[in-house]
Amino acid sequence: MTLAAPSSLNRQRGFRRANTTHFKQARSTAPKRTIPSTPATPSQVVLMVDFASPEGRAWWAVGVGDTLAEALAFARDSCPTDTTWEPTRWNDLYGD
Repeated sequence: MTLAAPSSLNRQRGFRRANTTHFKQARSTAPKRTIPSTPATPSQVVLMVDFASPEGRAWWAVGVGDTLAEALAFARDSCPTDTTWEPTRWNDLYGD
């Protein structure tokens, strides 16, 4: 669904433009924030991992860990236990 709004409002319908002076005053009183020069290093790796079994079955699971290997092992532990699962690909959701 797309919403389209006219750039200028119809004054005959009672619409008025907002008082921009009020908005400028509100912005000038807001506290100033600083952006850190380097982002913090994440302490965990979060992955979405796709798995395949030797029988051709597919499964996906979320993996979490301090390293990539730990996150993959966590995801593999979330798979059904009736077969072996090999990761085919993964997507970083958080971390490196």
